[in-house]
Amino acid sequence: MSRIEKIWEIAPIDHARVSLLAAELELPEPLAAILLGRGVESRAQAERFFAPSLADLPSPFLMTGMPEAVAVVLQALAKQAPVIVYGDYDVDGTTGAALLFIFLKNVGFTDVYVCQPHRLLEGYGLHLEAILRAVPPGVLEQAPLVITVDCGISSNIQVRQLQDLGCQVVVTDHHQPPEELPKAEAVLDPQQKGCGFPEKNLAGVGVAFYLAMGIRKALHEQGLFKEGQEIPNLKSYLDLVAVGTVADMVPIIGINRILVKAGLEVLAGSVRPGLAELSRVSGISGAGVTCEDIGYRIGPRLNAAGRMGDAGRALELLISQDQEDAKKLALELNAENELRKSVLEAMCQEAVVLAETAVKAGKKGLIITGEGWHPGVIGIGAARMVEKFNRPTLFFTIKDGMAKGSGRSVSGVNLHGLLKERDELFTAFGGHKAAVGLTLPAENLPELEAHFQQRLGEIVTDTMLVPKVGIAWHEEHDGIFEPGFLRMYEKMAPFGMGNPEPVFSAQGLAEKPREVGVNHLKFTVRFNGAILDGIGFGLAGDFQGLIEGGQPLNVAFKLRRNTYRDKTSWQVEAVDFKQLSP
Repeated sequence: MSRIEKIWEIAPIDHARVSLLAAELELPEPLAAILLGRGVESRAQAERFFAPSLADLPSPFLMTGMPEAVAVVLQALAKQAPVIVYGDYDVDGTTGAALLFIFLKNVGFTDVYVCQPHRLLEGYGLHLEAILRAVPPGVLEQAPLVITVDCGISSNIQVRQLQDLGCQVVVTDHHQPPEELPKAEAVLDPQQKGCGFPEKNLAGVGVAFYLAMGIRKALHEQGLFKEGQEIPNLKSYLDLVAVGTVADMVPIIGINRILVKAGLEVLAGSVRPGLAELSRVSGISGAGVTCEDIGYRIGPRLNAAGRMGDAGRALELLISQDQEDAKKLALELNAENELRKSVLEAMCQEAVVLAETAVKAGKKGLIITGEGWHPGVIGIGAARMVEKFNRPTLFFTIKDGMAKGSGRSVSGVNLHGLLKERDELFTAFGGHKAAVGLTLPAENLPELEAHFQQRLGEIVTDTMLVPKVGIAWHEEHDGIFEPGFLRMYEKMAPFGMGNPEPVFSAQGLAEKPREVGVNHLKFTVRFNGAILDGIGFGLAGDFQGLIEGGQPLNVAFKLRRNTYRDKTSWQVEAVDFKQLSP
């Protein structure tokens, strides 16, 4: 399939405002322009942005349900009731469950159990079967406290089941609540109606951390820490918060930015054996750990166990205190991730052929189906198709007459709303504007296809289907390559959702192109005298020939610090190339 020309959308610049902010903050103008584009308009806002402080975290008791949740936990602690921490099987749920497991043991609980559902056996959500499988016989007869992490907000029936067995239940979640909340002893979810907590976009691990904050604060204020007992240092848990928050792709702004920045500092210290060993096998080296390291190295390895079946090994790794055990588990997760990648690549090769046929037929959305594809990777498959073809995509694996699917959307298309119109077709359905999960009888797929294409035909324009590159700053001189800019630019991290890495563009002469790995493009580029190494992931097939033409090009790129053999230098990561206009 021929390369699709991308539209470059260069952010409009109010040069007068940029100059004023640059002068006030003593910043290079390109950086001032980027900050203005992200809502940073004053010195006070800039100080909070560049130096997020744990001292600025709001009180946990601003969250609806926190007083009740803390009271239930303290009652359980006083009578030493068993505690069952139940986390979802993704990275967010796994890190949050690990955090509460470790914290509750550290504040004095003696019987703490932790469990997760099996993706293939139970699926997402709170399941009594998963608890029965994980905890020893007789625990449920001791009136335990069950605390959910990253799930439970829609589990009305399951909460009632546990209560009927004598359990108390505290739900901690961050997903959109239904109209009727579960009748748990306490419900923590910043998105529930009337909640005054200022950050609505906490990850599940962030809500779990805030529960730990509330418990610690109450124990301290009520003088309940025993003499000689070590009071937990909550900052030491922020490595887990950073990993879960970044992996769950919530916006890294506001409170999340404070938590993640501090968490990256803890993570760089390699104090937790599991994460230290996982970083090592992931090839993370040099100064510090970045959000990109979490998103592309740590997160996928933690997720691999749950995607391929049982998330238990990832959880075991995070709570392990033994370096040798941690090393063994990290190697297992690394191997599981390699298996996940091979399964995904084989599936995507088939899917691309089906997608290309659909695109040539003029389809504005893709419904990709395959017999027996692994259900743990269909979500990544859908995301891959959206990335390649820029169309809303539903990706299904079919087994025993049922189609289990995952969907991803593009800007401007509310995928959840569109499919909700025909929810009678589904046996299971949920999600949000950008992503859905759904299951239906395979015989209903033609009817779904007809509705999907008809509605997309009404919504999607040809322009929406053209992939776009957002350019934060077009460089006409050499400001972004000056040391002063580069020093301050680093302080914009951590990057992630809500604070993405800026994409720059500039006219340059790219030279010495060569393919490395599978379709990755290595080159050097000259920008007004600055000479930098460059890498373009997946771009060799599209652009190697263009660079070999020897003509200056417009280059869209991100700036990266590259560390190789203990030597650090700046390089560019190419996003796209364009020939100069005649």
